[in-house]
Amino acid sequence: MVNLQMIMNNYFMLAKNDYLYLQYGKNTGLYNNIAIQSQQVVEKYLKHLVDIFCVDNPEANNTLKTHNLIKIYKILIDSDIDLKMNKGELSLLKDFYFNARYPGDDFIEVTKDEANDCLSIVEEVKQKVEDYLAKNGYCSKCGSKFLSTGSCSCENGENGDGG
Repeated sequence: MVNLQMIMNNYFMLAKNDYLYLQYGKNTGLYNNIAIQSQQVVEKYLKHLVDIFCVDNPEANNTLKTHNLIKIYKILIDSDIDLKMNKGELSLLKDFYFNARYPGDDFIEVTKDEANDCLSIVEEVKQKVEDYLAKNGYCSKCGSKFLSTGSCSCENGENGDGG
């Protein structure tokens, strides 16, 4: 029996789950929700790298508790992980996380073009994180370190998605 809690118990698989949810919602016209969900996907993909590769950085643990994509990316840069991300794009998503989500003076209504920009950023970050993982001995399907055999448990269908 597959333990679904263990499968989802890393930032990569949570990001992947959010990404799949975003794919279902991207044509709904709910642009604020698309922007908010895009921020969540990017946050979790980047946090997976922080969680795995930045353990020697004293600020890494605190960074896992923030939603600020710029701070998360700075920890990666400080740990010599440069994904060549556009900080302006990360800042755009960061702003949407609060301003498109909650009412108030800073509330914004996300346009279709802005939502599409968010979706493009998600695709870019997803690809860069998957590439980085693959280059460093991790599975780009589940985010786990490859076994000594060079394979991953998800290749045997043990991650719950049939491999």
